[in-house]
Amino acid sequence: MDVELNVGWVYPAMGHSVNEESANYGHPAHRGFQQHIDADPILLPDVDIGPFAGTFAKPLVEAWQLAIPEYDVYILENAEAVYAAPFIRRAYPDATIILLAAHRVFGLESYDFASDPFPKSVFRRGERYLDQRLIRRFIRSYVDGVLAVSDLVKSTVEQFAPGLPVEVVYPYVQPDMVEALDGVTPNLGSNHAVTVCEGRDHKGVDLLVEAWSQVREQIPDATLHIVGSGHPEKYESTPGVTVRGFVDDLGDEYGKASLYVHPARADAFGVTVTEAMRAGVVPLVTRTTGAYPIVREVSPDMVVELNVESLADGVIRYFEQSDNVRQQWSKQAIKGSKPFVEDKMIRKFKNWLRTLLEKDNYRIQFKNLPKQ
Repeated sequence: MDVELNVGWVYPAMGHSVNEESANYGHPAHRGFQQHIDADPILLPDVDIGPFAGTFAKPLVEAWQLAIPEYDVYILENAEAVYAAPFIRRAYPDATIILLAAHRVFGLESYDFASDPFPKSVFRRGERYLDQRLIRRFIRSYVDGVLAVSDLVKSTVEQFAPGLPVEVVYPYVQPDMVEALDGVTPNLGSNHAVTVCEGRDHKGVDLLVEAWSQVREQIPDATLHIVGSGHPEKYESTPGVTVRGFVDDLGDEYGKASLYVHPARADAFGVTVTEAMRAGVVPLVTRTTGAYPIVREVSPDMVVELNVESLADGVIRYFEQSDNVRQQWSKQAIKGSKPFVEDKMIRKFKNWLRTLLEKDNYRIQFKNLPKQ
């Protein structure tokens, strides 16, 4: 029997109203998914809990204070929204709860500790361990299905929640960025690399900076631009490394580079990888980056282990390639990035969501989801 379901999409509190045009809640691709299935946004209240801000107590209190409207299906935006799952289940026992899983399902390697002085760092590790345990317990106990943003996330969820239905749904490059990147010509003849991310431990930029000293021993003119907010200026004490911070024009940075490096300790996907590929910049990623299967199609050599030596070897190996090989890999990168656009991923998202819900014995109809 076909049924039309009402869907609510639960976002973590970000201090913005969902009614604001410029609201910065959730991942841009996930907001696109939400809007294309006509799901209603539900934002956890932004609660000030004083000294416990930044701990799992904040999303827990916010979920407890949430006035939960009734829907047939709730989609939870990432790990913080999982704290709403037990309250949703208690209020609406027959509802279907789906998690859009990305960051913070991997374990302690997906958290940030470097900026915490002793003894706060010890407390933070204990608190993050409890956060991880609670999130995984709530997923096992209250979530009916998972949409994972990569196969890496999928395999992780299947390890701690065996038997839970999981489908993979990739994020996409934003349409305005696609247009800008299509106009970029990378400097493939250079020995210049770029990495783009916020300055957070799990992004692994400190490992790349440490590796750069080894790179310079073999490639003396090798240079690296670190783009994104929050990176320490001390990185510039390493020869060849420049901290660019936030930039208005990413296309300009990609146009200077022949290599993009994503050295993550744990990253659910890494949209900047597919952005760089769209610009024709050859990617190098760790195996702990969710986008690594896509990069492997460019060349298996461009996927490396998570350590300083492997990162250095990968960069050196690329910079030693001929112009012909670089051109070939650049073309492969562009080709591999083509599916990661809004219209294609929206269609796949709808089909993946349908698959999960039909496992829960629904035949689904959405206003914007055509019948198969």
